Amino acid sequence: MGLLLATLCWGGNSVAGRMSVGDIPPVALSFWRWTLAFLILFSFTGKNLIRQRKVIFQSRYKLLALGFFSIACFNTLLYIAAQSTQAVNLALIQIALPVITMILAVPLLNIFPKKRQLVGMGIAIPGLLTIFSKGEWSILASLNFGRGDMIMFVATCCWGCYTVLLKRFELPISGAQLLTTLVGVGVTLLFPFYLWEFSVRGGFSVNMKAIYLIGYVILFASLVAYISWNFGVSVLGANTAAMFNFLIPVFSAMFAIPILGETLHQYHLLAAGLIFTGLWIANRRYSS
Repeated sequence: MGLLLATLCWGGNSVAGRMSVGDIPPVALSFWRWTLAFLILFSFTGKNLIRQRKVIFQSRYKLLALGFFSIACFNTLLYIAAQSTQAVNLALIQIALPVITMILAVPLLNIFPKKRQLVGMGIAIPGLLTIFSKGEWSILASLNFGRGDMIMFVATCCWGCYTVLLKRFELPISGAQLLTTLVGVGVTLLFPFYLWEFSVRGGFSVNMKAIYLIGYVILFASLVAYISWNFGVSVLGANTAAMFNFLIPVFSAMFAIPILGETLHQYHLLAAGLIFTGLWIANRRYSS
């Protein structure tokens, strides 16, 4: 139930990002999401963080890298990408994360993909290219990809870096304290970019729509999702939990089609089929 709730919340995050277009600038949405989430988290974990300050200081460079790739880059780039591409695209590109993680694990963890993972990767990558080209191979040949799709791909690469580095660093900090610390690092890194965006684009009207959107990404996409995910992983394990990521585009489409009026095209179905098939093969357990 926890994993289902987490993916439901994250599926809605892409839709919330798309709904914010024209109302809340992307960096502002990310900054206020994580600033307010940090204040809530710190109210529960602050005492333990103060006790662990020496450990945190000793790991400051590792935490800086993790906070940069996860909180500062991934979510902000997602909201920037939402300015020019569909919520369905945002979600479908995200499920290419296992492929990206396998590639990054080679130089960063010295872990090489197995044969079945290479086969799965060979099937999933064309699915990703189908999204970029919107099913028009002439676009693929000319390398004239959509801006939003490419930004979302960079965002997913950032999350892949975070995933691999988190495994490599193996920090001696518990989950709740680590999340609070990374959010604090991310907010600090985002602050100058928020000021720059504010000077260029100005602020946003604090109306009911803005309150609902920011409230959703704080309470559900941040707090409820992460807490539910961590609980689900503790019960079912990481390998089983990873498979639930495939539900994110399903929930995104379920929200985006009626709320945003987005259309599910044939190339979306083709791309989803290729990516799901590739990832299923890559994660399949063969008996000896």
